[in-house]
Amino acid sequence: MNFLAEPSFLGTRTPVEIILTLAVVAVGAAAIVWLSFRLQARVLLGAAFVLGIVQLFGPFGFTSFGLLATAALLPAAAWRWGRAKPPLWIGLLIALAVWQMISVLWADKLGSAAYGVLLTLGLIATSLIARETIRESPRGLLDALAIASPFVLIEAWLVTLFRIFPDLERAYLTSPLARFLTEPGVEMIARGSTENVNDIFKAGGVFLNANTASLFLAVVGCLYIWAALQRPSRAQLWIFLAVGLIAFDASLGTGSKTPLAAIVLLPVLGAFALVAVRKPLLAIGVAVVGAAAAVGAITLVSAIRPHLLDETIRTLDERRRLWGVVFHRFPEHWFTGLGFGNWRLAIEEEWRTAFPGRGLQLFPPHNLFAQAWADAGLVSLLLTIALSLLPIAAVVVRIRQRRHDRLFSRGSLELLVVFVGVAWVLVHGMLDTTTFLGDNHLVPFFAAIVAVAFSRRLGTRQDGRMPSTAARQVA
Repeated sequence: MNFLAEPSFLGTRTPVEIILTLAVVAVGAAAIVWLSFRLQARVLLGAAFVLGIVQLFGPFGFTSFGLLATAALLPAAAWRWGRAKPPLWIGLLIALAVWQMISVLWADKLGSAAYGVLLTLGLIATSLIARETIRESPRGLLDALAIASPFVLIEAWLVTLFRIFPDLERAYLTSPLARFLTEPGVEMIARGSTENVNDIFKAGGVFLNANTASLFLAVVGCLYIWAALQRPSRAQLWIFLAVGLIAFDASLGTGSKTPLAAIVLLPVLGAFALVAVRKPLLAIGVAVVGAAAAVGAITLVSAIRPHLLDETIRTLDERRRLWGVVFHRFPEHWFTGLGFGNWRLAIEEEWRTAFPGRGLQLFPPHNLFAQAWADAGLVSLLLTIALSLLPIAAVVVRIRQRRHDRLFSRGSLELLVVFVGVAWVLVHGMLDTTTFLGDNHLVPFFAAIVAVAFSRRLGTRQDGRMPSTAARQVA
């Protein structure tokens, strides 16, 4: 999706309007902080899940009410964690937030910097709450997912509905309701924008971009399949399975090309890891045969139906040109990066060289590592690499630890599902406009699946169904 250079909040409001708006935000944040100290961790996490979907966008652009409310949970989340030393992953998150605040000093747009910082603060808050939820009771995360399940289903069904009836999607995107439920830029649809959200072959539900929706639904689908494997009550088992499968189906139905590849590649890689720790020689043989088969399939398609690869080649070529702009700017700004909001200036200056003969479009870098460096420099890049890889490494380590378990077991399937979920964000972000945590919609769900990835219970044997909340209270 193109970046739309819309006027900033500060530049389009009078001083009185700015003061009144910030006062309302401050009062709302104070109320959320007060409530967050009094509600159970599972309730807070469930509310964060809902706010991840129903963002309620207002005057601050991508900095929605949902993101502000999620970040406002941080004081209660830190208090619940107590004085215990934060785990390594959350420690790195805190370091990233601190560095992002420092990098505001050379940001071009304060709003872009604030959005980046709030994303990280929201992830810290929801990560702590998710860990606390799991620590209190294995059932807690399931309860939180149950709260969010109707909203996930609505988003998934809307994707499918809009894909079948594109005129209905356009009617929604041009309605007043979309101005509050969908990201900034939706108003461009009414002006005849040719953004890919207006493509009849793509659909994003209440999200503006189909690629964003596909990532969200895939990761959320993995989380709900994981929940179904936790031996919940029979009713919740069917609910979690239904939500997970419908979310995956809608992810494929968005029209984005990424899930078509990831839904094959990532389970294969996860299954390969499960086999490799048990039978290394067999895994090597399978890898060689699989690589040869993949090369053969691509060669065959290129020879018989070359046009099928035209769109993929065009997309990859666009990314290559954008990454070339990043590499060209790296020597001059290797430590500080370009600064939040400055990428648009760089792409404007480099556009004629990178895309000769093509009208200016403010494409983002379309790579989460390139975006991290462009926003906040080398420190941000290194922290982003670590934060992206550590959850995947944690699952791989757990796969190795459980290598003596049966290959076809509930624990192995759980490890496979969580591996796919945490790896999907990285794979998607290597070619698209996103960060290591996805975007504002995905923040709480990404926090939850990462908490599961680091949980000591991941992949362990569980006998019997989990008792319901009411049953535990009676006991």
